[in-house]
Amino acid sequence: MFAVFLKDLCILRRDRGALFISLIVPILMITVIASALHDDSPRMRVPVVDDDQGPVSHTFIKLLSEHADIDLMSREEAVAMVRDRNKAAAAIVFPEHLSKAYLQGKTAEITLLTDPARGRDLEQIKVMLLLMDKRAAALADPLAEERLSLKEEILNPNRYDPSIFEQTVPGYSMMFVLLAVIFGTATGMHDERVWGTLPRLLVAPRRFTAILTGKLLVRFLVGMAQLLVFLVFGHFVFGISLGPSPIALLVLVAVVVFPIVGLGMLAAGLAGTREQTLPIGLAFVLAFSCLGGLWWPPWVTPIWMQNISSAVFTTWAMQGMNDLMLRQRGLDALPVTASVLLANGIAFTALGLALFRGRHSAR
Repeated sequence: MFAVFLKDLCILRRDRGALFISLIVPILMITVIASALHDDSPRMRVPVVDDDQGPVSHTFIKLLSEHADIDLMSREEAVAMVRDRNKAAAAIVFPEHLSKAYLQGKTAEITLLTDPARGRDLEQIKVMLLLMDKRAAALADPLAEERLSLKEEILNPNRYDPSIFEQTVPGYSMMFVLLAVIFGTATGMHDERVWGTLPRLLVAPRRFTAILTGKLLVRFLVGMAQLLVFLVFGHFVFGISLGPSPIALLVLVAVVVFPIVGLGMLAAGLAGTREQTLPIGLAFVLAFSCLGGLWWPPWVTPIWMQNISSAVFTTWAMQGMNDLMLRQRGLDALPVTASVLLANGIAFTALGLALFRGRHSAR
């Protein structure tokens, strides 16, 4: 028994990189996730249109800023931010003469420009308005006389009542595809070396990169099948929408899975041994799930994390899912999203192939 213990201990010592990665990666991920869950600073970004420019609207903006990051802008910019760029769930509009009507004891109307596809975020903004209401009442007790009313103007009217499943099932489906495809791709590449088949592939009458690309194509098809099965399951069991266009759904699934396969190839290229693929792959899964909004809305994370998430491919993948399933759009919603996802996939795959080729190719 002691001899076996010493033998395994020597094996572990030979792969010091795996030991180092297995310690550093969890520490980094714990730090990132803990920062996301325990940040108490204002998080949600709320565009505000102040057409009133009076004392009442200024007071309301000050009260709202206690719970959110307020961006003052024109109505046109607010509409584009909510409807076109999908960067906010709603925009608050304080109309002209709000202060005058309010101070004269008349009912003043606040307009809320909304995107119903972001139901959870929209409810949070309405809660903020309620808190503003109560705070203002505590300051001067004017709302007890019902001087304010809320008018909701829906900017994306295709869906009025998205369910919680339509906002969670796609995110968790992509997370499990990340797990399966990244680990399957990375470990599969190193298994070829462990099993001794990699040297045989090297002497095959084809280029090394072409051989690896053929292996990646299998993972790509498997990942597509997995994601489609998960979404179809969600459709029949939880009633989620799959969008108006099956072709658009297939295109989106393909461009979502492509960078995931590329991440698996990158994990294989970064890992010197099969054991190192596990912490590296897990780091990729957790990081891109956390930053991309697969677990929670981006606004619940710190500002620095929100800035990073806008460049993460899983954020774009979730936006594409929301466009198809919640906003009921088709192929017209995909050009920008698909381009970003394809660019990420090409970059991940090319870098991973180069690293893996440098380690194991003799040509």
